Amino acid sequence: MPIYFLYARKSTDVEDKQVRSIEDQLAVLRALAKQEGFTIAEEFIEKQSAKMPGRPIFGEMLARIGKGQAQGIICWKLDRLARNPVDGGQIMWMLQKGVIQHIRSNERSYRPTDNVLMMAVELGMATQYVLDLSSNTKRGLHEKAKRGEFPGVAPIGYLNDLRSKTIVIDKQTAPIIKEAFVRYAKNRSNLEDISTFFFDRGVVSKKIQRYDSKGGNPMRRDRADYILSNPFYCGLFRFCGELYEGKHQPIVSKKLFDEVQKILEMRSNRKTGVVSPKPLCGLLSCGECGRMITAEIRTKRQKNGNVHEYTYYHCTKKNVKCSQPHVRGEELDKQLSTLLKTFVMPPEWARELSAMADKDEHEAVGTTAAFVQDLRSKISEIDRKQERLFDGYVSELIEPERYREQKNKLTSEKKTLAEQIDRLEQKQNIWLEPLRNWIKDAETLNEINETTPLPLKKSFAQKIFGSNLFLKNQKIEYVPQTQYAALSAAYGKINNFPFSFIVVDHSRPCPNSLRVWFTAPR
Repeated sequence: MPIYFLYARKSTDVEDKQVRSIEDQLAVLRALAKQEGFTIAEEFIEKQSAKMPGRPIFGEMLARIGKGQAQGIICWKLDRLARNPVDGGQIMWMLQKGVIQHIRSNERSYRPTDNVLMMAVELGMATQYVLDLSSNTKRGLHEKAKRGEFPGVAPIGYLNDLRSKTIVIDKQTAPIIKEAFVRYAKNRSNLEDISTFFFDRGVVSKKIQRYDSKGGNPMRRDRADYILSNPFYCGLFRFCGELYEGKHQPIVSKKLFDEVQKILEMRSNRKTGVVSPKPLCGLLSCGECGRMITAEIRTKRQKNGNVHEYTYYHCTKKNVKCSQPHVRGEELDKQLSTLLKTFVMPPEWARELSAMADKDEHEAVGTTAAFVQDLRSKISEIDRKQERLFDGYVSELIEPERYREQKNKLTSEKKTLAEQIDRLEQKQNIWLEPLRNWIKDAETLNEINETTPLPLKKSFAQKIFGSNLFLKNQKIEYVPQTQYAALSAAYGKINNFPFSFIVVDHSRPCPNSLRVWFTAPR
């Protein structure tokens, strides 16, 4: 008589899950062995999923069978032995070679002389169960994310409510998180300061907890970075690389979160301990050779012994001969400030243009609504025609060929009308947003002066000139964008503007021609 090993397995080592699984298997299999008269040499109990190969107890049992210490296996079902093709193939091979002479489950027996197809089907079904379970689980998690429910453990500042299966705010740690965002948004604290801030308020270590007394270690710098860059706190969350809108209550506003992200990005691109001396690099090109303008710092010792640093801008002169001299950063800053002033929009013009834009928007909405209503009426008429056509086809008053021809024609017309409605609704005011942004930027230029930070001046200059800003003979030369050129021409600051549609009309507070560039696309 062969000697048997008894093998029982459950899929998890968590004691409160599948708590009766092992006991039930052992009771049934022991009774089965007694009924069949099998000799059980040893019982192997494993608490691990079989979806991946590499179970240590299972491997030990097969190794001992290979040494001849047993010839048979008693198990609840074949899926207890294997749920992956590697372990399943090993079992089938040992059974075919006679190393395993008998496998007895609660339902049936398996021997070397049996039809191998049946065993292969059962092991294949066990493997497919794991694949289906994984697929269904992933699909369920994606559906949960689409509903706005975060499929995971709540981050610091929140708690998982097991009763309602929702994520709620932790009233103890949420104010600390919000204060950390506020502190960092002021751009006066670094990540180490935020870590210390958390530690001083009892938020410590990787496992975030709230302590009544001091204890634990401060969280690492990258952990503080992760908290400040987690969109969960503004009502969003990431799952599988996608961003979803969550149903949980946000701790910080989206505006505050975006401000923190800008500071994090700015500091991540900055070298430690080095202040960039070239804020205008990338803005200007050489007026002689077309190469980009770069900058360098030079030091000069004054008569009193003090050392001063100066920034000089000059052509890179890469692979060309260029005679252009360098220019001091202070002089370039002064020229840029003066230049930006020529494109300021007077406040009264801004108010009048905004009123014109509001009026145009109102008229566009009314006109679009009328067009859309007319198109919807045509779609309704097509629906009625399709119904009558179908009735005629059912009543055999219309031939099948004629029916299909007319139906296809009506369906195509309906699709065309539906797309026209979508385009009208989406693009009715597409030109208004850039117009309003331009008015706001042009009016804000009035606040530019010599004390304005150079990066802000550079940002405005890129909007006004794009890549058409040049440095030649230590002077800035430029070609403005059409809308800014129109503004300066209408204000009487450019007398030889080459565009024919601009009319300088000083009899009106604000020339109506200023809207031409934006309204023409309509």
